[in-house]
Amino acid sequence: MTYQVIYSSMAAENLSMPDLESILVDAREGNKRRGITGALVFVEDVFLQILEGDRDAVQRLMSSIEKDPRHSELHVISESEIDQPMFTAWKMAHLSPAPEQIAAWLGKEGTASVQELLADLHRMPDQASCLAEGILTALAE
Repeated sequence: MTYQVIYSSMAAENLSMPDLESILVDAREGNKRRGITGALVFVEDVFLQILEGDRDAVQRLMSSIEKDPRHSELHVISESEIDQPMFTAWKMAHLSPAPEQIAAWLGKEGTASVQELLADLHRMPDQASCLAEGILTALAE
């Protein structure tokens, strides 16, 4: 079994594109060492991240992520054991979709802000699997 965590957080006010690139480089290198795979979605100063791997390794990484000053308001949306990892091709994939695309992944009609979509995810965490599937599909395109 593979342990999967999906969480959201708010980017720090002064987060720049070089900061985001640094996060991705660090994540890819660190995740390779840890045997962790996943995806990072960044839109409207919101991070949505999926991490998957050995439970202990993912939980240690989450403890480190919680202390990172480049973001705040970390909220775990979903954590569960899954049969097999979904993001095996990526140590840390990256997407910056429009909010409308995230809404489509969640089966929501029309447009919504990322904050509204996050609120829905936090109220209905069972939709996290739809989010993961949508991200995976978008990466394959």
